[in-house]
Amino acid sequence: MRTGVTGAAGHIGYTLVRRLLAEGHEVRVFLREEQSLPEEVTLDIFRGDLLDAAAVRKFVEGLDAVIHAGARIFVNGKKKWQYFRENIATAENVLQAVKEEGCRYVYFSSIHAYDPFPRDEPLDERRPLVTNDRFLYSRSKARAQETVMQAAAEGLEALVVNPSAVIGRYDYKPSLLGKAVLLMAKNKMPALIPGGYNWVDVRDVAEGTVNALEKGRPGEAYLLAGHWESLQGLYELVSERMGRKKKLPVSPVWMARAGIPFMGLAARIKGEEPLYTQESITILQESNPHVSTDKASRELGYRPRPLQETVEDTLHWFRERKYL
Repeated sequence: MRTGVTGAAGHIGYTLVRRLLAEGHEVRVFLREEQSLPEEVTLDIFRGDLLDAAAVRKFVEGLDAVIHAGARIFVNGKKKWQYFRENIATAENVLQAVKEEGCRYVYFSSIHAYDPFPRDEPLDERRPLVTNDRFLYSRSKARAQETVMQAAAEGLEALVVNPSAVIGRYDYKPSLLGKAVLLMAKNKMPALIPGGYNWVDVRDVAEGTVNALEKGRPGEAYLLAGHWESLQGLYELVSERMGRKKKLPVSPVWMARAGIPFMGLAARIKGEEPLYTQESITILQESNPHVSTDKASRELGYRPRPLQETVEDTLHWFRERKYL
């Protein structure tokens, strides 16, 4: 199958490309001019801007399938409205090109697209999408997902995957979550806060996506999640595998929120993204701990590996690459 992938320079996208190549796909990737893949792989590279509809149409020509994994991931910042509009515009460009080419389409949405409330009930694909969520990233993914579902209802062979918080190998940049794991491993985590999230191995997301491409039903969405764990629990998993038994105290939420301006200032001075923001604290507080992957399990054979295995493999990979 000739398969196109956007977002291939990112953590998920690159892992997905590796999986597609291993499964025998002919892969074409869409990269911006300044982007490159972290390791040399044999594939077709197309360069352009996803905001350029004509370039996107040219990218899609001759493909059997497209996986749109390219998007801005954000929860805060001065450019949040710009990134919101970009996520919508690029998703529309890819969708229109796929319609014209008539190929199979997998849209990478997010668990953030679903309303996490009520938190004491299972969250699955039947949950309503967020409509007026205060996080623009969530709204951008929900709106694009709705558009894809509408196109599927009109006959396009299109479906959606919704990963949760992704960690794991091949995190070359590294991502914000990868940086958090490294801080934990180096015993430099500034503080822990109450709350947690559903963490999933990037390899499981890649495998689930390829299976969705090959087996998924058009017009359906599939949650590709892993296991819920508190931030403190994740820290302890990392510490144990680094040979440490000392626990880091958990700061009260009010104290963590009070320290956000200082963390933000320190991050700006270093030219980095802040580890915590008011928004990320809220997300950790409000995440639903009962995410169900039953549908993906039944239809795609999805089986997320244990979080302990993911943490161990991630740390091993970081050591191999001299991050640790």
